[in-house]
Amino acid sequence: MNLRKQIVAQFREPHGLLGELAGWVMSNRASNVQRNRWTVDLLNVQPNDRILEIGCGPGIAAEACLQRLKTGKYTGIDHSPVMLQQTARRNAQGAQNGRLELHCGNLALLDSMAGGFDKVFSVNVAQFFDDKSQAFKSIKRIMRGGGLLATTHQPRNSNPTRRDAVQAANLFADTLADAGFADVEIKELMLKDVPAMCVLATKPINESTEEKTK
Repeated sequence: MNLRKQIVAQFREPHGLLGELAGWVMSNRASNVQRNRWTVDLLNVQPNDRILEIGCGPGIAAEACLQRLKTGKYTGIDHSPVMLQQTARRNAQGAQNGRLELHCGNLALLDSMAGGFDKVFSVNVAQFFDDKSQAFKSIKRIMRGGGLLATTHQPRNSNPTRRDAVQAANLFADTLADAGFADVEIKELMLKDVPAMCVLATKPINESTEEKTK
């Protein structure tokens, strides 16, 4: 595998020195920064929100969330220790004042998490879920009734098109509806090469936080 392919592979599971480099690229690539900040804008973060990000990467969105939180808390999970370290460094003040909490692992961590999250989101992560329907049901279980979920995706395959972005967004939207989410809608962010699409959905307000995944 040549160096370029090794670096590309790092964006799925960053590790070691090349993982550090991948994190630097994610932190400095304009499209990545834009879609992360745009997603947080769509969440309409309130000062006392409890927020969960699945796949926090180098902490760009975490930083945007923490700037808006006063008494609330941001929790990030990622399967890469390298990414968690970068998030912690970028948001050191949040760690010091107790508003930042980080966990190393994957969606299985949700089984041991206390529920009641007001906002849950991911950016270019959900396409890697092995079972999207089960993943979204697990996420819904740990949200409060009326809580908001944001799933953002920008295709990064070779020569991506807007059609690729729309197809992926429609798939996420259909899966979220099947998983029992309400008020599903799609937002679009025009970027240089291909747009980013964010699928927003709400957990029905009459559902309890600890609803069991079917």
